[in-house]
Amino acid sequence: MRYIFIITVLYSTLFAGVQSDLKILNQMYEDNSFKKACRFASNKIMGYKKNEKFISLYAFSCLKSDNIDKLASATILLKHSPEARANSVYFSTILLQKKLLLHAMIDNFNIEQLQLPSTDYILSKVFDLFMKDEKKENAIHQFIDSDNPNEKYRLFVKDENENKKIIIEHYLNDNLIATHQYW
Repeated sequence: MRYIFIITVLYSTLFAGVQSDLKILNQMYEDNSFKKACRFASNKIMGYKKNEKFISLYAFSCLKSDNIDKLASATILLKHSPEARANSVYFSTILLQKKLLLHAMIDNFNIEQLQLPSTDYILSKVFDLFMKDEKKENAIHQFIDSDNPNEKYRLFVKDENENKKIIIEHYLNDNLIATHQYW
């Protein structure tokens, strides 16, 4: 009887911790503290391998803070439900597009024959514009959004301490509104 009580208390404590962490992560996400949420969940993700709500919230937080390399672990863990698998495909597509852009721009690798799904994420949008661009050998690519001609993107590679990064500058009405870096 005593062991059952101890097991019940331990289980309740663990379950309360899971709910508490999920609540904290959800609050950070709702507060648009995406970088903080990504960092918080990154330290705890292995304890939540089967909690697809936690993993999805973690992945979307990392995505919204441009920490897309952290999506790799989420894509592996999101597999138990149709929604989780759809999220996994979404994140995998973005990761693949980033890797292909790096390969094409740094190594002059030809990616013209590839057809990948599109997403609403900025890197995906720029990837699609890059694929349509005739002048792939240019060091700096400038694109106009086909949905909104007031939105423009500038894509280039920056070399910092032998680490090459893709930089996407996002303009609205010729004003820089965001800079995204991926390596």
